[in-house]
Amino acid sequence: MTRRALALAALLMAALSGAATRAGAQLTRTAAINESLTILFPPLTATGMRPLQFGTLVPGTARTVLPTAAAGGELRVSGMKNKRSIVISFTLPADLRNASNQALPISFNGNFAANCEITTADVCDPTTLHTWNPTTGSFTDTPDRSKPGRPRYTFTDFSVYIGGTVSPAATQPAGTYTGTVTVNLVVN
Repeated sequence: MTRRALALAALLMAALSGAATRAGAQLTRTAAINESLTILFPPLTATGMRPLQFGTLVPGTARTVLPTAAAGGELRVSGMKNKRSIVISFTLPADLRNASNQALPISFNGNFAANCEITTADVCDPTTLHTWNPTTGSFTDTPDRSKPGRPRYTFTDFSVYIGGTVSPAATQPAGTYTGTVTVNLVVN
C-alpha cells in the first residue's frame, strides 16, 4: 500500500506542475493585450498659450476683451483627433486682487468663452469656432455641430478661449490685479 500511495502522490504532483505551467502561459498572453491598449489611447495634454490681459486701465472706465482677441486667454488641448466630444466649463473669479488684496470687479457674463479646432497650419478652423456664455454652466462641443455628419474631430489640437470685462471704480487704487480662471474639460 505504501508503494501505491507514493505512486499516486507522484502522479498528483506531475498533474499539478503541468497546471502551473499552463497558467503561466496564460499570464503572458494577457500582458501582451494590455500593452496594445496603451497605443490605442494616447494621452491628452493642455498648455496655456496666453493669459487673459486687460492692459493698463483708466479708473472709472470699463474694458472688455473678447475671447478670441489677441489679449484673450487661450488654452490648447492636444490629442483630440478621433475624439467624439468635449465638455467645457469654467470656475470663474468674481474679482481680481492686487498685492494689498483690493478688488477689481470682473464679469464673464456674455459670449466671453469660445472654442475651435486648430488646423495643421496652427490656426483656428473658422467653421468650428463657437462662442457662448461661460457663466451659464458647461458647453458640449461635438464635431458634427460645425460639420454635420462628422462623428469625430479631424485635427489633433483644440483651443478654448476666455475673455471678460473689468470695471475699475473711479477711485480704483493703482496696481497689478490678478485672478485665476480654471478650465474644466471632459473629453470623450
